[in-house]
Amino acid sequence: MVTMSRPDVIRPGLFGGVISADTRRNVFDYHNEVLISHQTKIDFLFIGDSITDMWDVETYFGGKGNRIVNRGIGGDMTPYLLRRFPADCVQLKPRYAIILIGVNNTWALDAWRACDIPKPEKLQKEIVADILKMVNLAKDDGIIPIVCSILPTCIDTNKQTEQRNDLIIAINQQLKKEAENLSIPFVNYHSYLVAEDGKTLQPGLAEDGLHPHVLGYNIMADALCKELRKYNITI
Repeated sequence: MVTMSRPDVIRPGLFGGVISADTRRNVFDYHNEVLISHQTKIDFLFIGDSITDMWDVETYFGGKGNRIVNRGIGGDMTPYLLRRFPADCVQLKPRYAIILIGVNNTWALDAWRACDIPKPEKLQKEIVADILKMVNLAKDDGIIPIVCSILPTCIDTNKQTEQRNDLIIAINQQLKKEAENLSIPFVNYHSYLVAEDGKTLQPGLAEDGLHPHVLGYNIMADALCKELRKYNITI
């Protein structure tokens, strides 16, 4: 029986200015309200930026008795995902939260003025700290967080590609170590998608050197299933 009163729902509001996280805010608020009102049990919630947003996770993982929800937003960054995490993850109470975020923070390396370019170490500290805060928010509410590595890139027209990929490797190494310390799953997509040089994205997996197309997502889906089986998690 459908309730006649609306549930209390966390709505983080808009960030203001031109913020990618605002583009899906109203849709997610309405969808979250429906899920909560109907007390829908969610098995796997994918959350992150465009890599998640563009992934048709229902086709890859639906139809197996699991309820899959996608809360990716193209262009999102860790500070904004952290702010919306209570709304788009915690209050929905999924069994597992699959977190993939961070590459958009690194576009700060492309600032026009040299004085505006942050040190890679500063970006790494920010990204890892924000992700760990999300992990703790999930764990505190009985949700099992699954941390994912940032994907390698191969954007020939971007002068900071090499520096970005070095930073991504350092971030992933730290995320893996933190996940091991917390005894939570870590999915190292990077190791499955990286070229022979150990840094850049394999050719033929993304048209723009950043966003996987079906071949890239096929690899990611296999990698996710393989890594989760190590923890007796079936998706």
